[in-house]
Amino acid sequence: MTDEEFRSIIANSHAKSAAEIAKLSVEIASLVAEGKETDRRLKLLDEQSAETDRQMKETDRKIDKRSAETDRKIDKVSEQIDKVSKQMGGINENLGHHAEQFFQNVFMDNRTFGDIKYDDITLNLNRSGKVEFDIFLKNGNSVAIIEVKNRIHPDFVRDLAEERICKFRKYFPEYKDYDVYLGVAGFSFEDAVLEEARKYGVGLIRQVGEGIEIEAVGLKVYR
Repeated sequence: MTDEEFRSIIANSHAKSAAEIAKLSVEIASLVAEGKETDRRLKLLDEQSAETDRQMKETDRKIDKRSAETDRKIDKVSEQIDKVSKQMGGINENLGHHAEQFFQNVFMDNRTFGDIKYDDITLNLNRSGKVEFDIFLKNGNSVAIIEVKNRIHPDFVRDLAEERICKFRKYFPEYKDYDVYLGVAGFSFEDAVLEEARKYGVGLIRQVGEGIEIEAVGLKVYR
């Protein structure tokens, strides 16, 4: 190999190395640039994440505040409902007591029910606290049980004719041979009460002025 050929090989080698170095430099520069862009994007993501966290905390704070306010309003409404319920309960209790007194006083003056005259009357007949009847009329062979309520509902009639008469028979066996008549007395009646009363043969007693009106058509004898 001549000197000229050797120098040519060396020169080509240097040129090739320089080209490769230049290429690598470009690639490194590109990677550095990409790294910087990645860092920028990561920083941006961190900032966005921090902002998202801040917004979520603010949202949670607002939700907690609204929830607390809602709970406070619910508690306030509940207290108002309880107060009104107690007031209504007191009013209903007073009306019921007034109705009892009115009808008891009327029957104290006139112990007649369904064209049957009775000798004795017992108010709030009670047997050991297990059962109580508002008005109890008695003669030699029959008794009348009259239950009083401010406003009469159909189920009040049904309960008297199906449930309470059985309790009377159970707790007052001394009247097992007596004819038993039933009646309900009140200041007002739902429309369906008349039909229910006729179905069970229960008398209806209404207030009329200072006295009463008794509807006892089809009065049933419970034995």
